[in-house]
Amino acid sequence: MLDVYKSVYNLQGQPFRLSPDHRFSFGHRTYDDAKSYLKYAINEGEGIVAITGSPGTGKTTLIASLLSELDLSQVKVGVVTNVQLGAGGLVEMVADAFSLQVGHSSNINAMREFMLFLRQEKAEGRRIILIVDEAQGLSAESLEELRLLSNLEDNGQLLLQIFLVGQESLMDLIRSPGMEQFHQRLIAAAQLKPLDFEQTVDYIVHRLRCVGWKNHPSFTDEVCSLVHNFSAGVPRRINLICHRLFLHAGLEKKDKLVGGDALVVIVELHREGLLTPVARRALGEYVGGIKKLAAG
Repeated sequence: MLDVYKSVYNLQGQPFRLSPDHRFSFGHRTYDDAKSYLKYAINEGEGIVAITGSPGTGKTTLIASLLSELDLSQVKVGVVTNVQLGAGGLVEMVADAFSLQVGHSSNINAMREFMLFLRQEKAEGRRIILIVDEAQGLSAESLEELRLLSNLEDNGQLLLQIFLVGQESLMDLIRSPGMEQFHQRLIAAAQLKPLDFEQTVDYIVHRLRCVGWKNHPSFTDEVCSLVHNFSAGVPRRINLICHRLFLHAGLEKKDKLVGGDALVVIVELHREGLLTPVARRALGEYVGGIKKLAAG
């Protein structure tokens, strides 16, 4: 695929990779708001921040972009992922995120080692940030453990900041009965939302320009409209459709992409089972409308 981008369109990389890459970060309203909340939390040095969004809306890219801007000599970051666990195991996972050797020690000993680590880092002038990814998988008991960790302090100064990153159901859990104390520890909560049509166009152009695109190939508004409609404005789905669209265009050595090219790719993705159920239904309605127009 990279050879098609290079050899046909003289681009300097793959603009529509499916894996997160903060070098292609695209700022839009909810993305910029979420990033501002995270920066605010870092400046304040306390509290818990929740960033939510449906899969593919850019949560991981947002975190990677933020980390790329931090002075890692002043801030140490640990990341916990795949947190489908109950109470009792979280402290060990947090310790492991910061490469602490706690072995098979008890939860109390693990907490003691983690507290010692936090104090040592504070003494050396470093801030500690814990990022919990896919946090919607946490149990209520694990959230309570996180709240207790967020309360750790030394001489009146909180020692740990926590960023929770997950799907929308995370906020449902935080707002549920019995979670009032945790809810009160939140200093900000932001939701990443899908892109509207204009944002989708800007997103596509932004990523292309990141790899040296100079309007070759060009593409029509209908292409962008189809990409937006069948991706629902979700960046990861936009990437999937555009990635395949450029493969299709490159193999055909097309200088201009039109709606028909996008439709061919979308139908191919449908046949491969790669469209969402909503997009599949929308495709059926779209094709049905075309047939009615042709018959009329």
